[in-house]
Amino acid sequence: MSYAIHRSDVSALALGSAVLGCGGGGNSYYGQLVARRLLSEETEVRVIDVNDMEPGSFAISPAAVGATLVALEKPPSLIALRAGLDAVTPALKGRLTAFFAGEIGGLQCIFPLLAAAQAGLPLLDGDGMGRAFPELQMTTFSIYGTTRGLPHALSSDRGILPLPPINHPDPAGSSGEPPGIHFERAVRKVCTEEGGLIYLTAVFDQESLSRTLVRGSISLALRIGRAVESARASATDPIRAIIDAADGKPLLVGKVVDVERQFRAGHDWGTVRVEGVDEDRGHRAEIAFKNEYLIVKLDDEVVLTVPDLIALVETESGTPVSTDILRPGLRVTVLALPASPLLTTPIALKSVGPSAFGYDLPYISFRSA
Repeated sequence: MSYAIHRSDVSALALGSAVLGCGGGGNSYYGQLVARRLLSEETEVRVIDVNDMEPGSFAISPAAVGATLVALEKPPSLIALRAGLDAVTPALKGRLTAFFAGEIGGLQCIFPLLAAAQAGLPLLDGDGMGRAFPELQMTTFSIYGTTRGLPHALSSDRGILPLPPINHPDPAGSSGEPPGIHFERAVRKVCTEEGGLIYLTAVFDQESLSRTLVRGSISLALRIGRAVESARASATDPIRAIIDAADGKPLLVGKVVDVERQFRAGHDWGTVRVEGVDEDRGHRAEIAFKNEYLIVKLDDEVVLTVPDLIALVETESGTPVSTDILRPGLRVTVLALPASPLLTTPIALKSVGPSAFGYDLPYISFRSA
């Protein structure tokens, strides 16, 4: 069933998307600023299921590619987004019917919303991850395969960027590497050369999206965001609101005591350490991240891994804490949320499980945490 998003829904959408972004997916503050500037009070964007698209039609995903820390320093570029859309749209010859998010995150979900509003087209209720991940081959589109040869474009403030030839296009992953890894490497090289932040605009067809889209993630983000806003207004517990809205569970309530980070190969890598407070005093958590939170250790035992979702939120307000704003002294609650079933199949775990990030660990699921 379709429904409408209005300007007044942007704060809830950005907040809920930032929770699902697992520390990445772009800073939600920037997302809200841009949306509020560009969307009028009368703006209405319909949200539809992918099955509502006409067979043979297309949808576009406009997205940022880069490191979270760089994205914090460089506000979203509407020039780059416009250049990407202008480059791919003419080839669709009037068969563009929707926009959608490549991944859920506080900023990434705003780009397709703005594009949909400006074009007067719907937004698909879904994305390619059901969360945020740091690399392009980690989408369900790469994992399960989509129609090849459709238009895509890289862009920056300088306009369209050339993409070097991809030496070993390998959609089936028969080389033993994850499918889509060669495209990721080519794009990441351009991203690094451009200072750590560029934009990717990509076209997908309805048939591919109906097989691969993680459905319902826009609705879930709105549900989480509205639950937190309602809890704040009624002076009730925003953490419980997130848990109830997203079927999650708390892992630790504590205070950030240490953050290690480094910018490497176009990503923010690091570890954040949290010491328990109140009922969790005496316990500690260590969370590794690569743009997004990946692995949680509680008292030196790994209790949760990717692809399940790890979120840090401010205990008092329920505000998501992205990896770019981590600092000692923040009082946070570490939350676990379940991943989409599309991410936990054996084939998907090769692309988004712990080994995909270099960890010699099995997938430890939300259900066992």
